[in-house]
Amino acid sequence: MTDSARLAQTAYAAYGETTGGLNHRGEPMPSWTDLGEDIQQAWIAAARAVAQAVTAPPRSEDPQ
Repeated sequence: MTDSARLAQTAYAAYGETTGGLNHRGEPMPSWTDLGEDIQQAWIAAARAVAQAVTAPPRSEDPQ
């Protein structure tokens, strides 16, 4: 499992913990393995984007 996949699973679990295990429709969230490849890949892409954002060097401010 890649780091991005691990982060995605962690984020998915945290989402579930904060919503009482319900999705955005108020329905029970499926387990990570039951999500399906497309939804897992979406979570992985989101996790990758966050990881890149927090590890990238800070941008210099534009002069005002």
